Amino acid sequence: MSSLLIAFVTTLGILGTTARAADGIGALFDLGVSARSLGVGGARAAFSDDAAAATLNPAALGWVRGINVASLVVDEFGGVAYGSVAFSAPYVGVSALVVDSGWIASGDSGFRFAAQGIGAAAAVPLGPVGVGARWRFLRYGAPFEGHGWALDAGLLLDLGAVHVGAICDAAFSAPMAYEGGETETWKRNLCLGAAVTLTPIEDVLWTATADVDGILHGPWRIIGGLEIWVASLATRLGWDGEGPTFGLSVRVSGIELDWSCATRPDLGTSHRVSLEVLF
Repeated sequence: MSSLLIAFVTTLGILGTTARAADGIGALFDLGVSARSLGVGGARAAFSDDAAAATLNPAALGWVRGINVASLVVDEFGGVAYGSVAFSAPYVGVSALVVDSGWIASGDSGFRFAAQGIGAAAAVPLGPVGVGARWRFLRYGAPFEGHGWALDAGLLLDLGAVHVGAICDAAFSAPMAYEGGETETWKRNLCLGAAVTLTPIEDVLWTATADVDGILHGPWRIIGGLEIWVASLATRLGWDGEGPTFGLSVRVSGIELDWSCATRPDLGTSHRVSLEVLF
């Protein structure tokens, strides 16, 4: 499926996100729904906010209180469109995402990459330990039709100011089956991370987080960053393994607007804006 991989890698390059293109078929889900996470380099193992918990570490759903919705829409370079939405409630969460490159010219011909994904997650808190699982279904519409699914496992240890998390992507999976009869397996991946949250003074919250990703198949990546909340405003600085990331947030009356950007030496700067509604 070299043509499909080339199309996918090119599409991810145009999007300029923190997704791991080398992860092949599962990388679409790495595009994410949370600009907040992208602002700290895409850290997810122990940096799982309520609204996007279903797309980061499913074990975090064990501590969700209330109903939360997060959405992200991107339209870059006049053609590549990416959109995602996530819903989380106590113990359960769902998500949906779509990417469409439009027609990308390549010499005398060209290609189009289009894919859709859905996810369903659940978690149970067992004292300070959250245990979660997420089912992901992926469908390719172009340049080849195909579909498959993967089941991820997550753990999150809540020690108050310190959170420690682990995610095993594609712990179990059904290979992608394509229209021509070819199949492609999901890559199993292990991500370990930790986050430390401090409150030096009233209305000020500091969170430092870091992940070690790609442990099972490599190459290993160390990603993470720092988030600082002052009342209802936040700023972020991170590293996604390829370049620096930045982010800002404002939260008013249960509505949070998050902005982040990632820099690439070859593609320049890519911006993300996500909206979260907390009920």
